[in-house]
Amino acid sequence: MKYDIIGIGIGPFNLSLAALLEEHNLKTIFFDKAPRFEWHSGLMIERTTLQVPFLADLVTIVNPKSPFTYINYLREQGKIFRFCFKESFYVTRMEYNLYCKWVASQIESLNFSHTVTEIDYNELHECYEVSVIDLINCEKKVYLTDKIVLGVGSIPNVPKITERFSKEHIFHSSEYLHRKQYLKKGSTITVLGSGQSGGEVFFDLLSSRPDLDLKLNWVTAADRFFPMENSKFTYEFTSMDYISYFNRLPLNKRRDVINKQDILYKGINDELISTIYDELYHQQMKEEQPLPVKILTNSLLEEMSYNESYTLNMRHLEEEKNFSVDTDYLILATGYRYEVPHFLQPIEDRLNKSQNDGTLLSSENYTVDVNDSEIFMQNGCVDSQGIITSDLGMGPYRNATIINKILGHEYYPLEKNIAFQHFGALETI
Repeated sequence: MKYDIIGIGIGPFNLSLAALLEEHNLKTIFFDKAPRFEWHSGLMIERTTLQVPFLADLVTIVNPKSPFTYINYLREQGKIFRFCFKESFYVTRMEYNLYCKWVASQIESLNFSHTVTEIDYNELHECYEVSVIDLINCEKKVYLTDKIVLGVGSIPNVPKITERFSKEHIFHSSEYLHRKQYLKKGSTITVLGSGQSGGEVFFDLLSSRPDLDLKLNWVTAADRFFPMENSKFTYEFTSMDYISYFNRLPLNKRRDVINKQDILYKGINDELISTIYDELYHQQMKEEQPLPVKILTNSLLEEMSYNESYTLNMRHLEEEKNFSVDTDYLILATGYRYEVPHFLQPIEDRLNKSQNDGTLLSSENYTVDVNDSEIFMQNGCVDSQGIITSDLGMGPYRNATIINKILGHEYYPLEKNIAFQHFGALETI
């Protein structure tokens, strides 16, 4: 059978696409190698919340009448009044994951435990061939399609100097909850990285410190643990007005801009920073000696070694001095990076890539193929789409844009002129 659309990867972005496509008469199928939908299960720490409000669910922004809205999920689960009484726009990660599972359970086009191994182009039939292995039945099948939507997500960004050491004691923050139960009492644990996930892991360990007799280090190369910028004008940088402007800039200029925008998406939310400080304060009030907790800024990990425990060789960036930190565990809250999927190799000549480093470049319609109409990318195109790439709240807007492009007309009316700011130069006034 030939499909109109094949989606590869079933994270929140492609799940949103699948939900929106339910109202269209298109033949669609989605694949993911995972056995079921799980969203960052290793970071599902108690009471951690999304950084976007509940209206930024899978569909509401473009179709609030959809049966897959978060509000309808609450109604179906008999939770809507309690949610209203809570008076909070923000939902916990656990709630969001349950909501996504609820949506996924209703969509027949989703196929878990299926991994894509190769994509090729069939010149005779003028369509793509997607080779897929059913991991349960160990069967390989080939599916034909006109359009492909990539939603495979990013992978943990792990410093190379840590790769040769035991994964038992050195691991990425995305695995935190899976490893937490194996952390030994009386251990020294170092968290490397000052973003939101680093803050959440550090706070969870700090809360457990008295019971587990832990010694903690929280280390960052940044000059401070800075809060995420969340003013109203800053939110306009996630609008389509800004992305349209950003996409028109030369590639080298776009990369310069991204490097200056860390504070817009890599910081820690104000509430968590305050909560961490207050917990430190209250723990210190109960103890006569200084807490066995070190919080270090301007500290770059340059090398490490092992001799019964791990020695982290650090460089203080402002004082330009070397020092070392001993630790039993190192948790890498070092973010994520995008890697071009290996299964795209046979169709490399059909992809729009940077000549310098091979990065996939997307159009304003999220296509990454040279024909600007066949292969779409959900995330991973920071160079083309800026910080909005990984923003959950704008996923439905992106999917509406993709669907409109595939249909050839504007099925979903998309708001324009959202921002009050003018991001580019004005015509002469």
